[in-house]
Amino acid sequence: MKSTLSAILVTLALGVLFVSCKKSDTGVNPNANLYPVTATILNPAGTPQGGATLKLKGKADDDPVFAAITDSTGKATIKAPAGQQTLVAKMGSIFQTEFAVNVQATQSGTNTGSVKLQQNTALKVLVVQASAEQLEDVLRDPIIGFTVFDSISVYALNDSVKADSTRALNFLKQYTLVFSDCDGGSEYSYAPLARVYGRYINGGGKIYGGHYNFYHLQKIFSPYYTHEDNQSPSVDSINIVDSKLSGYLGFTVAKWVSSDSRNLSGYEKFSNLPSGAKVYAVIRGTSPAVAVIVENDLGLGKYLWTDFHNQDVINATQRDPRLVKIVQYFLYSL
Repeated sequence: MKSTLSAILVTLALGVLFVSCKKSDTGVNPNANLYPVTATILNPAGTPQGGATLKLKGKADDDPVFAAITDSTGKATIKAPAGQQTLVAKMGSIFQTEFAVNVQATQSGTNTGSVKLQQNTALKVLVVQASAEQLEDVLRDPIIGFTVFDSISVYALNDSVKADSTRALNFLKQYTLVFSDCDGGSEYSYAPLARVYGRYINGGGKIYGGHYNFYHLQKIFSPYYTHEDNQSPSVDSINIVDSKLSGYLGFTVAKWVSSDSRNLSGYEKFSNLPSGAKVYAVIRGTSPAVAVIVENDLGLGKYLWTDFHNQDVINATQRDPRLVKIVQYFLYSL
């Protein structure tokens, strides 16, 4: 009996010792001392990228200790245990990189230097090409750095939907991210395609679309995006109202410069948005505020809509670096 009791006590003691020495599920001893680690994250063009996430591998993106968002200079500082660690830099679904760092046991911190984001080509990207916008040209621009993506015309995709909507949906499900060009208003006749887009988003897909893509939004998020706001500001300026975006940009006001003759004031604008819509920017001087960059969630996915032609910003004769930076942020962040 005495030997049995001794064996039980030994087993319990070993169990306590094992638990006290066990690392967390992510491989970090919760009792370890932590030290600052700073990195500068660059986009594929080699310029500092604000709004990216820097984190210790295995930790959540929003962990207040082991993860941080880069500022407008591309810098972020996190905490990590001393020794060889793996860090992850990422932005959105497509761009990320992992790198090793030897964290020094000093409160002055370890600076890893610059690390460049890269497209994860294992995650597929699709451009639905149309007549009035060329997001595919923006993606190819060295400023952005998408190296691989597939393309299909909106007309071929629409025909596919009409022939077999389930097959068309399965085609879209191959892709982590879909860019939908503006087709100059023909979208009003693409209701079946809009419904397939909605099913794709609901299952976790992400779509980025410009201007007349609001016709899709009207079908996906019915009855919203139906109240057109007729206010016409005298200047094409926007207020950045999302703090994360403005923190990355380093400014809160930008004037619109576009090669499109109508500029931003000539575009259709809507003030009746779904209750859960996230507004990033509004037209200055409008009351109630009229949104021009809106993100709509549905199920597991989302649709980010810009009330302008994105290639106008990149390819304008007079390039406005502020709005180039805005477009760049959203091309990376989905």
